Amino acid sequence: MPKVNVNYFANLRELMGVREEKYKVKEGTTLADLLLTHIPNKHPKVSERWKIQVFEIEDSEIKYERDGTPSLKYLVLINGISYTSIREGKKRPGLRYKLKDGDDISILPPVGGG
Repeated sequence: MPKVNVNYFANLRELMGVREEKYKVKEGTTLADLLLTHIPNKHPKVSERWKIQVFEIEDSEIKYERDGTPSLKYLVLINGISYTSIREGKKRPGLRYKLKDGDDISILPPVGGG
């Protein structure tokens, strides 16, 4: 069973009440499963706020990309690399990335500058 570490930054750290935590997940668990199921289930009191803050929400529904994956408004890194940049062979799995033992997931708020 893979064990992954999740790091929260800025307002998410305040929302979740922890800086980091570990999750034991089943083989084949995806990044989407972690973000949409495992984390909200572990934090039921803030699960709705979690989904609203991390995902693009329209009329209390998660907004989906063309490929059927949820649209994130936060930066998610897996082992220091954006989940959108990770390659598995010739494909970029995005939120369908299958978590591996020892993966380090960091979730950061969007940043802007001027």
